[in-house]
Order: sequence, then structure tokens, then C-alpha cells
Amino acid sequence: MAPTRGLHGSRYTSPEFAALEREQVLLNSWQLACHVSDLPASGTALRFDFAGRSAVVLRGKHGVIRAFLNVCRHRGSRIVDGDPHTGLAFCVAGRLRCPYHAWEYDETGALAHVPDETRYPGIERSTLGLQPIAVACWLGFVFIAFEPPPRSLAEMLEPVRVELEAHRFESLRRLSEPRVQSYQADWKLLCEHRLDTYHVNVARPALKPLVGRSFECAARGEDVLRVTARIEAEGVTTWSARAYSRWLPSRAELPEERRRLWSSYFVWPNLALNVYPDQVVVAQVMPVQPGASLLRTVAYALPDASRELRLVRYLNRRISRHASLEDRRMVERTQQGLETGDAAPGPLALDEQGLLWFVARQARIDTHSLGATNA
Repeated sequence: MAPTRGLHGSRYTSPEFAALEREQVLLNSWQLACHVSDLPASGTALRFDFAGRSAVVLRGKHGVIRAFLNVCRHRGSRIVDGDPHTGLAFCVAGRLRCPYHAWEYDETGALAHVPDETRYPGIERSTLGLQPIAVACWLGFVFIAFEPPPRSLAEMLEPVRVELEAHRFESLRRLSEPRVQSYQADWKLLCEHRLDTYHVNVARPALKPLVGRSFECAARGEDVLRVTARIEAEGVTTWSARAYSRWLPSRAELPEERRRLWSSYFVWPNLALNVYPDQVVVAQVMPVQPGASLLRTVAYALPDASRELRLVRYLNRRISRHASLEDRRMVERTQQGLETGDAAPGPLALDEQGLLWFVARQARIDTHSLGATNA
């Protein structure tokens, strides 16, 4: 039996393939924009950019959350800038006002006001509302999609809903501002690196103390891959990991089997929900261009200011920072290697389950319009 092989090297460097996957994979995918607690009141909004598109997510009256393309229908100006770090904004009276010519849109996206409207003969407001895009809430997280997704968000995530309900995602609050890191590596390399447990003993020594020595990897439905590991103190060499294991509280509200469990839920195509007993860390890979991407991370937790939990969360961040340095070195050196030549795909081991899953999903991309090498 011939071994399954990885993706051809050109898929990480080709502008033509990048354009293809943008249309077939990225724009019609569900993207996590924020948590409902990030939009606490009517008129609060969020700018979210992804794959060359910009959206504005707005909480209107009665708590209804809607999403629109962040583009004025008059001259195409971006409407909402938002905070440079969080993307958050506030819209007075729930209205979106374009800063270019002051056209205003209400919470439903309808064009509500045009200055000097008589100067636009024959204008029909009903045809000039903001373009709505798909939005859905799941266990407190707000997702959007720039193009119609092939499946509903609820259908995609139903296989993991019950096991995650115990973590009370709806009650989470953001611990800090989102962190965005730039990588000189294709977005697929970052995703594959996060799904690859085969290399942990070799290339990720900083991660190993946090999540133990053994991993379990299993598909949860068609669109989610779950990787789990026990948080263990045995054999740990770093003081921060020993302290994290020692001080990690036993959360009585969690089922016993999840009180010392790290779980990473990778949601196709680019999102990881890293669930620890003390917090949830969202890690979202944002494509920029072939060979360049951004990693957006933001941590959420249940409100608890106890000294014990503050210490545990600090230790978690410390260990993760060291692990991220290793991640950067590995994915960027891999990108550099792929760019030195026309890299033929190598074989994948049977226990590289995360990579096998990701490659199988990528194989569904229709490459008919590309040459044989790029396919």
C-alpha cells in the first residue's frame, strides 16, 4: 500500500493556488470574530478583517447581533476602523456613520440618512443598504462568514457541543487584548504544525511539560479534530510547568476527567480552541499571502480573581510564550526550505493523524485550473 503523502511544496508558495484556496476554502468558512461579552451593549461593534475582506459586527437593540461588509455603499470607504488592538468600536444610537461623506446606516444595515439627499436625484435608499454577511453564535462565541458557508455552524460543531458545555463558554470574559504575531510562513504550515503531535518530543520541548507525554487525536465529525493530553507533573523539568501543575485547582464544576485535561479543538480550516481547566485560548491563523500569515490569539476565562487562578493563568501564559518561540522557528525554517526548490511531498506516518486529516481536507480543493505541478 502506497503511503499517504503531504502537500506539494508549491502549495505553500504559489500565488495561483493561494487565490484558489481563498475562494474555495477561506471566504466561505466560519471565522470566530469575538465573544458575546466583547459586545456588551447596544451600539457596540467590532471590525474583523480576514483574507482581504473587512466586516463589522454590531449588537443592536434587544441584543441582536448582525454582521455586514465594512464598506459604505456610496464610495466604498471603510466605515468602522475600531480600536487598533481589539477592533472594538461604539456606534452612537446604534448607527454606522461613514467618515467620508457621513452616510448613515441603522442597526439592520438599512441606509438611514444621506446628507443633502436632494442632490441625489432618483436615489432609492432601499437598494443601498449595507451588504449583510452570515453570522452565528455558538456557546457564546460569534462567528461570521464572508461568503455562504457549505454547512451551518451548529451542524459543524454539534459533535463537540456536549463535552464543551461544562466549561460554560457563554460566561467567559476576555483576559487580555488579542495578540497578533507575524510569521514568515504560509498559513497552512501554521495549521499543520498545530495538528502535528509527532514532532513534540523533538521540536517542541517547551510545550511537552505543559501537556504531558502522550496525546490522543480523533476526528469529531467532519470539520473538527480534537487533540487531548493529560496535564502531568511527573518528569517535568521546568519550574513554571511544575508550578502550573501544582497550583492548578480542581474545578468542581468540570467533570472529573476534564479537571486536568488539555484539549485543542481544531475547527476547519484555521481555528484552534485550546481548552485548559483554567482558561480558553483562541488561536486563529490569518492568511496574508503565500509564505506569510498572522497568528491571532486571545484568552478567555470565567470571572475569578483569586490569587490561585491568577498565578495559574500567568504560568500558562509563560509556558505558552516559550512554546510559541519554538513554533516560529520550526514553521519559518520549513517555509524557507520549501522556497528553495520544487519540493515533492514526503510520506506521512500512520500516527501523524492531524496531518493526515488536514491533507485529506486540502485534497478536496478543485485544482483543475492549475497545472499538474501545483495540484
